[in-house]
Parts: sequence; structure tokens; C-alpha cells
Amino acid sequence: MFFRRDIDDALYREYREVVSSERMIDAMRSGIVVVVCLNLLFVTLDLWVFPERFYELLAVRIAWTAVMAGMYFSRWPADGASRAITACHCTGLGLVVVISAAGGLPSGYAPGLMLLFLGLPVLIPMSAGQAAQVVSVSLGALAIEPFVMGADLTFRAYAMNIFFPAAAAIECVASCAVLEGMRIADFMQRREIQTARDELAELDQAKSRFSANVHHELRTPLTLILAPLDAIRSGDFGEISPMLRDTVETMHANGRRLFKLISNLLDLSKLESKLFEIHRAPVDLEELATDLVTAARGMAERKEIRLEMSGFDGLPGINADATAVEKILMNLVGNALKFTPAGGTIELIGEAVDGGVRMHVKDSGVGIPPDKLDAVFDRFAQVDGSATRSHEGTGIGLSLAFELAQLHGGDVRAHSDGRGHGTTMTVFLPIGEADAGDVEDVLRTDAQQALGLGHSIEAVEAELNIERDSDVPEGASVAAQAAGDLVEIESLVERWEDREAANETVAVAGAPDGALSGEVLIAEDNPDMRRLLATLLGREFRVRTTRNGLEALEQVRLKAPDLVLSDVMMPEMSGIELCREIKTCEETNAIPVVLVTSKAEHEMQVEGLELGADDYITKPFHPRELMARVRTLVRVRGLQRELAQKNERLQATLDDLKQAEVQIIHNERLAAVGELAAGIAHEVNNPVNFALNASRALDAEFEGIREDVMDAARRDAPFPLADPENLATLAQTIRELSDIIRSGLERTKTLVADLRDFAAPGRKSNHAPNISVETGIRSTLQLLRPGLSEANAEVQLDVLPGLPLIKGDPGALNQVFLNLIKNAADAFEGQGGHIDIRVLHDASSIRVEVQDDGPGIPHDVRRQIFDPFFTTKSAGQGTGLGLSISRKIIENHAGALEVDCPENGGTIFRVTLPRVDD
Repeated sequence: MFFRRDIDDALYREYREVVSSERMIDAMRSGIVVVVCLNLLFVTLDLWVFPERFYELLAVRIAWTAVMAGMYFSRWPADGASRAITACHCTGLGLVVVISAAGGLPSGYAPGLMLLFLGLPVLIPMSAGQAAQVVSVSLGALAIEPFVMGADLTFRAYAMNIFFPAAAAIECVASCAVLEGMRIADFMQRREIQTARDELAELDQAKSRFSANVHHELRTPLTLILAPLDAIRSGDFGEISPMLRDTVETMHANGRRLFKLISNLLDLSKLESKLFEIHRAPVDLEELATDLVTAARGMAERKEIRLEMSGFDGLPGINADATAVEKILMNLVGNALKFTPAGGTIELIGEAVDGGVRMHVKDSGVGIPPDKLDAVFDRFAQVDGSATRSHEGTGIGLSLAFELAQLHGGDVRAHSDGRGHGTTMTVFLPIGEADAGDVEDVLRTDAQQALGLGHSIEAVEAELNIERDSDVPEGASVAAQAAGDLVEIESLVERWEDREAANETVAVAGAPDGALSGEVLIAEDNPDMRRLLATLLGREFRVRTTRNGLEALEQVRLKAPDLVLSDVMMPEMSGIELCREIKTCEETNAIPVVLVTSKAEHEMQVEGLELGADDYITKPFHPRELMARVRTLVRVRGLQRELAQKNERLQATLDDLKQAEVQIIHNERLAAVGELAAGIAHEVNNPVNFALNASRALDAEFEGIREDVMDAARRDAPFPLADPENLATLAQTIRELSDIIRSGLERTKTLVADLRDFAAPGRKSNHAPNISVETGIRSTLQLLRPGLSEANAEVQLDVLPGLPLIKGDPGALNQVFLNLIKNAADAFEGQGGHIDIRVLHDASSIRVEVQDDGPGIPHDVRRQIFDPFFTTKSAGQGTGLGLSISRKIIENHAGALEVDCPENGGTIFRVTLPRVDD
């Protein structure tokens, strides 16, 4: 096969039947026209090439043309495929006869058969098998023609004349196979499209029926809600408290809004399913418009909007469905009231035109962008569909008005010069003719229409009875009977009044402060929902209410609440944006945010949670669920606040401990200096005494010289020191005394320098100097010399040559070396011993090892020796802070202090410090 048939046998047979019955006959006739035209065209070729056989060829061609004409008009065979194959056989055999009449294969007409083979796949939708049947007959007839006519041909000439028609025949069959595959694919695609279209149409009808059924069924429970509420409002069940009355009024108003929405959806469902019927009757437009404007003027005045009407006096009457016309005008006026700000104007203007009337609803409101004018009448369309739009709505009103006008043969058009320039809605309704029949016929038609939507006659009668038993007085006008539809306008007016009420920007509700466990900030633009949330939460929490996200953000920055409960879709700033602002601010990101929305889309919930929202509540919600979620998050917020306070206290304690640690280190250093004081005093006293005694002797010598000089002067005798021997003796004595004084002062200077190096003040790490570990150890040993002598300790210092410098605090490191060397000497307990100090280094560090041959440290004590205040010395012999502070100092220098006790006794302390990078 030249193509893959992904089609079952039944569907393939259906395809062939469609091709045979619908396409094959027309294709065959088109092919016959092409063959006849070419046949007549080749007559001139016959005359030019074969003039001696022209008449014979002309006769053959005329006969052939007659046969083809007969096939064109013939209805035999009845099957289209068989008729097309027959016509192809006639064409092929006719060509063979023409070739034979022209002289057979050598005549040069044999390639003419190739035209048939090449044109067959294009003109006739044949399968490969059908094409093979046609070309086999024609090619076979051409092949036997020389033998029948007794032509004298060599095999070579015969083969050459047969080869190309045979190749064309093969190409014909292959082309038919390929094109057959393409036609099958196209057939299957068209079938899939048709099936999908049929399924879509069926689903659309099912959706319309379901929508209508649901909307009808919703009216029954809604009536059972509204009727008891009306009874409660009228006092049929006794007096109720003011708070309960406010709640009942809210429930009733929102129930009416829901009823109107259901009615609009039902009308749309009927319009979509082509089951909505209008019943034309004479309508007094002036009365209808007057009643409508009168009913809406009070609400317009509350919003400070001037609502006027003109041009309706003397307006010709029309025949229309009064209820439909009232809905058209109600939606247009309601839209104008919704989008016109305070101080604006709305005009309802009537105008008589040829064939009908035009009514204009002109407002000075926000206007419509020019690119949105055509879209405002689309179902569910919103000019501003963002989450921050200022006006609620379903996008049904204008669409319903437009389709109701079209049912009357009219239309609705919108005109606006852009945002801020107001809008004019123009509805045209033709005069029309009244429908025949009385009111009962109309009601009966409505009942049949409802039955068409799947309702029982009882349900229809119940609905009609409800409509007849409405609260509207008998004989009231259509507009007055539909005054309940103004509930949507009343709602938007209440919302406008709520936005304009400056003294309600922040409201506090709830019990006294002492009975509350936290504060909740509510951001909700719907006044009824805001009051409900405040009432529910006010029983346990202090409540602040705001009307949009921007106000809520200002209140959060003014005073942080324990929780923010926010609607998602609000003007100025949406709940999503509010959540983003709160969670991205370091000062407020710990405040829990709960988003409340009527949209339960998973993507919106994910977006809110990704921004940091702590919880999501979908309307409608159960009050207990709301309270449980808020209570949990407020409790968590309280615990977080307590934890933060405890962390602050803990941090303060840590700061105090750090100060105490600094003081302890300072005291420990002073204690170390104090322990050195005795040895230093001894070391300083000896050279100082030597210097003092030498200076006294020097004073005595000079006093003796002075007396000798004075005595010689009195006696006028020669100066005693004039004798060279006496002068040399005196000089020697002065030099010896001077050396004694210099030696003592140098010794004192060295001790002072060593003490200064030992107690050098600490410096910040980033300004730490480069210091020599060897110099620090030698200074420390110099200061400890008296104590080491007293302990009979022999010290051996070995320093590996090439010792590099390190960065650090020399005073702090010297304190470490002092503690380690002094502890090693104390380990001898006066019995004497040997201390080896080794200073080693490698490519990355310097290692100082202090090893003694004392008794060592017990294993159970070894783990505690670096703990603060732990000591093995007798009471009063130590603070237990030396090693702890030493380890802290070494760690601050990015090093390590470790202890090791060899098996043969003694202790090794290792200090590892990083070396200075080149």
C-alpha cells in the first residue's frame, strides 16, 4: 500500500459510498468534457500529420465523441464508480482505436494514452485498485493491437513504444494510491469536525436546558427564603431586636438581588436556546418611562445625581412586550446610575423616528474607551475586568437588553467619546404589530415554553401563581410591578454612600477590650459583607473595618493588627496586592493574612498562597469555620508575639552575659597580673637597690672629692687628684658605680617592656597587627621566671626556624601562653619538673605545644577542663576560668586549643593558629 489507512472497514466503506455517490459522477463528467475537447483539438493534428488518413481518423473521432457524449448523459450503470470506470474504459479503448487508425504503434500516437494515465488521478477520485483495472485494460489493448493488425515490428521498436505508456500506467496507479490516502485523511478530518460540531451543538442545547432547569428550580427555595423574611419584616412573628432586624433586612435585600440575577440568567438561557418569546401588545412608553424614573429618582438623589426625562409626551405608541421593554430601560438606567459619579446627570430622552421610536439614556459618567464600545454588549463582558474594579456586576444587563431589543426587530447602540466623557445608550424599537390572542393565550404559551425546557405543568402553574400573587397592587403599571428590579441600583447606591461616608473609614466593633483576645482588620468593599464579618468577629476580637485594600494598608502601617481579613476583589487595591504589600514589608510580614473571595479558582488561591497568604476562605462560608480559622491564626500570632518578646529578653540576657564575659576576662587578666606582681616586684627591687646603693656610693665619692677640694683651697695646698694614680683610681670607681646603675635600669626597662607586651590592649580583628608568637612566649617566660624558679620548673623553648607572623591580639595570646605555662608549673606541686615549649609551623598554620612531665589529667576530668569555673585546684587557688577563657581567645583568632595526655604521663596543650597570608 502507498498509504496507511487508519480507518476501520465500516468507515472506509462509508467513505467509498460518499465518493461514489457524491463526487464520482461529477468528476466523470468533468473528465468527459476534457476528453472531448482534447479529441476535437487533435483533429487539426490529424490533418497536419496524417492528411492521407484524415477522414478515417475524423470518423473514428466523431464516433468516439458520440460514445463519450452518451456516457455523459447516461444513467447506466447506476453506481457512480462503475459508471466512471466504464467511461474510463471507453476513453482508453477509443484512444487505442485512434492509434490503430493512425498506423499503430509506429505512428507516434501511442504516447497519447499517457495523457489518460496521467490525468486520471487528478480528475477522477479512484482508488488504486480501480485505477489498475482501467490502465490494465487500456494498456493491454495497446499491447495486442500490433498482433491483431499484423504490424511488422521488431521487438526493440515494440518494447520502446510500450515502455513509456506502461511507466505512465504505473505512475497513475501510484498517484491514485497517494491521493486516495489524502482524500481519506480529509474525509476523516471532516467527519471529526462534523461529529465535534454535532456534539457541541448537543452539549449547548443540554447546557441551555440544564441552565434553564436549574434557574427555575432555584426560584422555589429562594421563594421559601424570601417569603419568611417578608413575614419577619412585617412583624408576623412578633417584634424582633434592632440588630436582628438589620440582619433580616440585609438577608432580604441580598435575596432580592439573587432573585433578579436568577431571572436574568433564565432570560439569557431562554434567548440562547431560542425559546424566549415576546408577546407584542400596545405599550404606553410615556407611562412606562415615568414610572421607571419615579422609582429610580429617589436612589439618584441619594447619590446626588440629577435624573430627568424628556421627549416622551406625544411619542407614538408601539406594540411590544412591556416586560421586555421595561427590562431594557431598567438595565440601561441602572448602568447609568452605576457609572455616574456624584453631581452628574442622567437623561432619558424619547424620540420618534421613521418606523419606530428611539430612546436615549445619556449620562455624564466615566465613559467607555472607543475600543470597548462593541464589546459592552457581549455576554458577561466587563469594561474593567480587573480585581480592583470599582463596580460590581455580572456583565449580563447590557447583553440582555441588546438581545431583547433584537427580538423586537430593534437594536441597542453605545456611543462615548472616551473615558471621562460620559456615555449615551440608544435603543431603537419598531412600531410593530400586536399579537393575536388574549392574556390566557399568552400565559398558555409561557407554560408551553417552560414545558419545552423540561418543567412539569405543575411547576409552571406554581410559577405563574407566584407571579400573580406578588406584592404589587392590582392594576399597577408594568414598571411599578418591576420596581423590585431596582434592588441592584439600590445596592450600588448604598455602596456609593458607604464610600462617601468619611466617618466610617475605621470602625471598631466588639465587646469591651478586657474581653477580647486580639485585633482583626477587615478589608471588604461590600457594606453588607463588611457588617456581617464585623458582627461575627466582634464577639471575640477587636475589629477595625476598611473599605478597600489601600485603606487597609494605611491602617496596618498605622497600627499593626493581629490578623488581616481581606476580600480579593476590591477597588483601589485588591486583596492580592494588599497581601503582597504586607508580606514584602519587613515590619508587617509576620501579620497573618486571610483572603476571602467568591471565586474558588485554584490558580487564584495558589497565587494568594504564593504571595504569603496564611489561609483562604471561599464564599459562602460557615461562621464557625471563619471563627475557627481566624481564632487559630490570631492565637498563633499571639504566640509569635510572646516568642518575639521572649527572644528579646533572651537577647538582652545574652548581651548581659557577653558584658559579664568581657568583665570576667578582664578580671582574669588582672588576676594573672596580680599573681605576677610579687615576682615582678622582686625582679624590679634588686636592680633598683643596686642602682640606689651605687648612686649613694657615687654621691659619697663626689662628697669626698668636694671636701678635699675645699680643704686644699683653705690650705692653699695642691689638689689631691692632681696625682695621676689617685685620678685613675677615682675614674675606675665612678665607672663601676655607673655600670651598676645602668645594669639596674636596663633590667627594670626590660621588665617593664615585657609587662607591656604581656598586657598589650586588644584590637579589632580587621585592624589586628602582625605579631610574633616567639616574642610573646619569651616575654611571658621572662615575667614568669620568679614563679617558675619557685616551682623548680625547668623550661626548654624550641622554635622551628623561619617562624612566620600571625594576625591577632598580642595581649590576649600572651594571656593564653601564661595560663598554659603557669598550669604546667602548678602541676608539679613544688616537686619540680620539666616543661618543653615547642613552636612549629607548616604551610597553613603555627602550632604551639606546651608539654610537662607532671601527673597528667584524669580521663573523667579531661572533658570538663575547658568548662567555665571548673578547676582541680584547692579552694582559693584558682577561678576555673583560665582554660575556658584561653579556648575562647584562640577560637576568636580562628584557631583551636586541644589537650592530650600521653600514656607515659604528663600533659600536652596544643594551640593552632592560622598564619598570615603573603
